[in-house]
Amino acid sequence: MLKVVKVRLYPNKKQQQLIHKTFGSCRYVYNMLLDAKIKAYECGDSLSAYELKKRLVPMKNAKGGEFLKEIDSTALQNSVLKIDAAYKNFFRRVKQGGAVGFPRFKSKHNSYQSYQTSTASIKENKLYLPKIGEIKAKFHRGKIIGKIKTVTVSYEANQYHASINYEDGLKECVGSNNGNSIGIDVGVKVFAYTSENKPIDPTKEHNLTKDIKKMTKAQKSLSRKKKGSANRLKAKMKLAKKHLKIKNKRNDFLHKISNKLSENQTVKVEDLKIKGSIENPNMKVSAKRGLNRSILQQSWGKIL
Repeated sequence: MLKVVKVRLYPNKKQQQLIHKTFGSCRYVYNMLLDAKIKAYECGDSLSAYELKKRLVPMKNAKGGEFLKEIDSTALQNSVLKIDAAYKNFFRRVKQGGAVGFPRFKSKHNSYQSYQTSTASIKENKLYLPKIGEIKAKFHRGKIIGKIKTVTVSYEANQYHASINYEDGLKECVGSNNGNSIGIDVGVKVFAYTSENKPIDPTKEHNLTKDIKKMTKAQKSLSRKKKGSANRLKAKMKLAKKHLKIKNKRNDFLHKISNKLSENQTVKVEDLKIKGSIENPNMKVSAKRGLNRSILQQSWGKIL
């Protein structure tokens, strides 16, 4: 059975430099080959993932591209696969009539950076990444036993993580029908009510009010800093940490609630038009702004 475990990484300074070098190289390959695919499409041609992969060797041998030889080859190949997946998702959404979302170029200024490798391994309490070496990791869910398929290394708010996708060799568990059913009615003031007339509301540890105020204060502090200065970089890092804390607390609450609700065989929810609620043209601007903020903070779409 396929499983995914996310672990915290603690690379040393040299390993941090190598990880960021890999981020930059994968981003460079992605942007260059995405540009080539767009130009080919404009000329009435199409480039498959295989044809894009064939361009990696010339890129490595070209003048100025020698640095790509120092990067894990599977990470560069996975960047190509991401382009192919992005295009397939784009055309799928076009056919379905949903939000289109044409593939975009990657920026080094994004607070979240990542790359995927297919040749990583675990040695004792360390994660081995090709071209980087063994990195100290915190395996909080015990030992990972099985064949590792892929590892996604990510960086956000000065923290490094690895999402390990592995095959544990066990048979997939089959659930039993307990016959229980429950209905959910989401709200703004209270997160949700169940059909048993019980409210689902964030506990004290999951209340985001204070964290959102701190995030707003950090955002104002960042806006006052001069662009390009060292103080602005520090303020940006502080703001990223505030955002990450809020995201982690919200996800923790949503996962616990969804896990509890999934104990029922049937879960019924209202067919919500979340986008329509946010884009309601009949409301005043100030009221609409407050309602939108409340809807987004409740994360209706994610819990459903």
